[in-house]
Amino acid sequence: MKQTAATIIRRALVLALDFDQTLTTTDTLHLVASTARQKHPERLNFQWFADKYMEDFNVFKTKWEPVITKHANEQTVTAALLNQYLEAQRAVEEASLARISKYAILAGTSRQEFADGGRSVKLQPGAATVINYFLCTPGCHVCIVSVNWSEDFIRGALEANGVQVSKGLPIYCNNPEFDRTTGLSTGIIHPRLVAASDKTNIIAKVRMETAQQHKAEPIVVYIGDSLTDLPALLMADVGLLVGQSSSVSKWCELLDIGFGTPLPVKGNKVLHHLPHWSKAPHIIDQLASNSKLKTIHTP
Repeated sequence: MKQTAATIIRRALVLALDFDQTLTTTDTLHLVASTARQKHPERLNFQWFADKYMEDFNVFKTKWEPVITKHANEQTVTAALLNQYLEAQRAVEEASLARISKYAILAGTSRQEFADGGRSVKLQPGAATVINYFLCTPGCHVCIVSVNWSEDFIRGALEANGVQVSKGLPIYCNNPEFDRTTGLSTGIIHPRLVAASDKTNIIAKVRMETAQQHKAEPIVVYIGDSLTDLPALLMADVGLLVGQSSSVSKWCELLDIGFGTPLPVKGNKVLHHLPHWSKAPHIIDQLASNSKLKTIHTP
């Protein structure tokens, strides 16, 4: 069979990807922490921080559950309520990062050590191949948008799994502060990306920059797995959900957002499940083409 060359995209494409449990097989924050703790075993175990986080989250959840139930019963659940709920969760996330900074569990670690720590991470089967495909596709801009704590850790994980990060792959996430003299982490993390609105703001920025570069509005594809990803999935021209998040399913039901492969009726939004990463190029090409993304294949 005669093969075709890489797809030439006439209209630019932005492919924004979540990292933890979208690209990876498991959440990796505990691995970021253990990377630093290897040299300092006397430090608090990551589980203590995880337990404190869950204490705060359960208080938050107890406060909000009656509010959501009331709106659900009155059939007044809106996207604005979802955004309000997720923005209120910012306090939980910032308190968690404040504890990480206070106890300096990431202190004394170099950028290379964080990158080396990422090398133990396993990506979802087929994910690296898909990223490389779009990195090599003309007119396509790929980026990572994550609440993770280390760009170097993410980059190390991607490189170890064969992703061609040298081709240009911006990573938007939180980062430790590094001492300019020693090159080691001070342990302080300044919150940069902790809530859903932070993700949508970054994607809007990338969309604008891409539009300016190509002098035309790009198609935006977002792939994520959690409730924090839902606003980004909804703002994208094509939203692909990895996994079966019960919280995402709950809110989609409340908001009357369907799942499926057909195009949404005008004015409605349809999200699409990504059953396996190997299916991503075909699904994205099909859905983006239906969104007036013109492509040609050359022999």
